Amino acid sequence: MPNAISPGKLQKARNKFYYFNFLNSFSFVFVSGSFLTLFAIRLGASKAIVGLLNAVAYLTFFLMPAGKKLVQKYPIVKVFGWGWVSRYIALLPVLFAPLLSAKGHNGAALGLLVAGTTGFAISRGVALIGNNPVVGFLASGGGEKPRSDRGQFIVNTSIINSLASMVSGLLIAIFLGEQASPWSYALGVGIGIITGLAGCILLLQTPEPTNYKPETKNTLLSTTLESIKDPAFKRFILIFMVLSFASGMGRSFLPVYAKDAFHQADDAVMVYSLLASLGAVAMGLLSRLVVDRLGSKPLFIIFSALGLASFIPMAILPSGRSVLASGTVAALFLSFIHFLSAFGFSGEENAGQTYYFSLVPRNKTLDLSVVYYIAYGMGGALGSGFGGVLLDWFDSFGLSQNNSFRLFYALLSLMLVAALLAMRKLKRLGSASVSESIGVMFSLRDLKAFDLLARLDRRETPSDEIRLIHELGQSPTRLSQKELIEYLHSPRFEVRMEALLALEAMPMLGHDATQALIRELEANTYTTAYVAARILGRHRIQEAIPVLTKAVKAEDYMLQGSAMVALAKIGDTNSIALIETFLQTSKNPRVQISAAYALELLNARSSLPVLASTLRHDDPPAFVSDEITLAMASILGVMKEFYPLYTAFIEDESDGIAQLKSTAQDIIVDAPTFQRWDMAIDALFLNTAPDGKQLSALILDAGIDSQIDIILAEALLDPHLCYRGLRFLAASYPLFVKRV
Repeated sequence: MPNAISPGKLQKARNKFYYFNFLNSFSFVFVSGSFLTLFAIRLGASKAIVGLLNAVAYLTFFLMPAGKKLVQKYPIVKVFGWGWVSRYIALLPVLFAPLLSAKGHNGAALGLLVAGTTGFAISRGVALIGNNPVVGFLASGGGEKPRSDRGQFIVNTSIINSLASMVSGLLIAIFLGEQASPWSYALGVGIGIITGLAGCILLLQTPEPTNYKPETKNTLLSTTLESIKDPAFKRFILIFMVLSFASGMGRSFLPVYAKDAFHQADDAVMVYSLLASLGAVAMGLLSRLVVDRLGSKPLFIIFSALGLASFIPMAILPSGRSVLASGTVAALFLSFIHFLSAFGFSGEENAGQTYYFSLVPRNKTLDLSVVYYIAYGMGGALGSGFGGVLLDWFDSFGLSQNNSFRLFYALLSLMLVAALLAMRKLKRLGSASVSESIGVMFSLRDLKAFDLLARLDRRETPSDEIRLIHELGQSPTRLSQKELIEYLHSPRFEVRMEALLALEAMPMLGHDATQALIRELEANTYTTAYVAARILGRHRIQEAIPVLTKAVKAEDYMLQGSAMVALAKIGDTNSIALIETFLQTSKNPRVQISAAYALELLNARSSLPVLASTLRHDDPPAFVSDEITLAMASILGVMKEFYPLYTAFIEDESDGIAQLKSTAQDIIVDAPTFQRWDMAIDALFLNTAPDGKQLSALILDAGIDSQIDIILAEALLDPHLCYRGLRFLAASYPLFVKRV
C-alpha cells in the first residue's frame, strides 16, 4: 500500500525540490543548449558538429535502463543524486578546451567539448531514472488518491526551472558581450558545475519514493511490450516521439538561425534564449491554473499547435527578408519566435508528462519512465543530429542561408501538422475538450475562478474556504462545479452554504452538480435542503420534480416553500393542486407566501378562487394577504398597471384611492360610466358597512371574462372577504383588463 506523508513534511520536501530545481536549472544554462552551441561555434564547429553536440544531449535517455538496474539494488534518491554529481564531474575536461584552442588545436578542443558533453549525458541518463518516481511521489504525496494539485506541482517545478534559466541567461548575455572568447565560455561552464553540485546536496535530502520500485520479476522489455499492447499508451509514445523529433530539430538550430540568417551577436543570441525562458515561465503560469481542471490532453494539443505556430513564420518568410531589413524589426521577430517556441514546446512537454502520469499505473511508473524518456531522447537526438546534416546538405546544393532555413522549418511544420491530426485519437482521461480549453484560456473570468480554486487547495481554515468560495460565486464558471461539489461535504455549515450559493450563481449545472443537489435536497432538511431546492428550480431541472414534490410535504417550512416555488419555475402544472392544498391549510406565513408566488409563476387561472378564498376573515398577516393579492393581479394580467397604484394604496389608502380615480378618469371616456364606477368605489371603501354590490354589478355588466367576473363579483359580495387590498384589486380590474 502507498505510504502517504504528512502535509507538513510533503511541503518541506517540495520546497527543497524547488530549490534544487532552481540551482540545477541555473547551472544547466551554463552547461547545455545555446551556451554550448555558441561555445562550439567559437571553437570553429560546423553545423554538423553543432547538430552532433545537441544530439549527444539526448544520449541521456538511452542510459536509463542502466539506471533501472541500479535502483533495483540501491535507493532511488541515492542513484538520482549521486548520478547528478557524476555528470558535473564529467564536464571538468571541458574547462581545458580553450587551452587547446589557443594552441591551434581546435579539433581537439571540440573533441573535449563533445567528450565532456557525452560524459555529462551518460551520467545524467543513468541518474534520470529517479526523476519521474521522485516527481510522481512529491506530486501525489505518496497517497493512493491523486492530489488535486498534482499537475500544479509539476508546472510549479517547470516555472522555477524557467525562472532560474532566465536569471542565468540574463547574466550570460551581460557577461558574454558581442564576441566572447573561449575562456569566457569555459568560465561559464565552471560556474555551472559549482552551482549544479550545490543543488545536488538538496536533491540527496529528498524523501525516498515509496511504491515506485520496479518489480524484479518483470524486465524492462516485458513491461514495455505489455504496455505497447495498450493502444492508448502506444499512440501517446509515438506522437510524443514525433513531437520530440520536431522540437529537437527546430529548437536546436534557433541560435544558428539567428547568427546565420540575421548575423546576430553572441550576447543577442543569449538574450533570445532569455526570452525563450520567459516564454516557458509564461506557459507555466498559465498551465498551473488550468492543467488540473482542464486535463492534460487538450493542453498537450494546444501547446503543440503553438509550437507549430512558432515555426510557420520561418517557413514562409520571404527569401529577400526586405520586411526584416531593419535591425529592430529583426530583433523583434527573433524575440517573438524564441518566446513562442519555448511557450509552445515547453507547454507540450509539461502537458505530455502530466498526461503520462495520468495514463500509467503507479507500479509501472519507473519502467515506463524509461520508455517515455527513450522516446523523448530518440526523437530529440535524431532531430538534432539529422537537422545539422540536413542544413549542411542544403548548403551543398547551393541554397542560400535563408532558403535553407525556410525549407528546413517548412518540413518541420508539415510534420507537426501530422502529429496534431493524430492527437485527436488520444485517450481523453476525463479532460475537457480542446475548444472548451481554448475558451477558458482566453477567459479572464474562468482563469480567475481557476486561480481561486488553486488557492482553495491551499486553504488552512474554514474562514479561508468561506471567503474563497464566496469569491468563486462572484466569478461563476461551470468548470469549477466539480470542486464546489466537494465542499458540500464540509463539516462546517457556512462552508456548505457558501458552496451552494456559488453553485446557484452558475450559468448552468452539469450532471454531477445536479445529482449532488438532489442528494442535498433529500438528506439535509432543516439546514441546506431549501437552498438546494431553490437552485434546482432556478435551473429548471426536470429530473428533480419527484424529489421536489416529496419535499413540499416535509415538515421543514423553508424547504416546503422553496420546493413549491422550484416546481413552479420548472413549470410542473401537475403540482398546482398540491400547492393549493398547502395555501389553504398551512398556518405558516412563509409557506403561504411561497404557495401564492408559485401559483403566480404557473399562471394558474383556475387557482383564483382558492387564492381569493384564502383571504377570508382576514386571517393571514398583512404581508401574506398582499402577496396573495399581487399573485391574483399577475394572473389577471394587470400587474404592470396595478402594482404602482397598490404600493401607494398600502402606504396611504386615501392617496391610493385618489390615484386610482385619477387613472380611471383617463381611461373611462364615458361620463355616466365613470360616475357609476366612482360611486361604486366610494361605497366599497366606506369605513363602516362597506358595500360591494355596486362594483359587483358593474363588473358583471362589463362582461370581461365570465369566469373571472363571477369570482370577483362573488368575492365583493362575501362579507367575510373583507381584505381591503382585494377590494382595491377588484376596483382596478375593469380599468386595466378591459376599458369600459
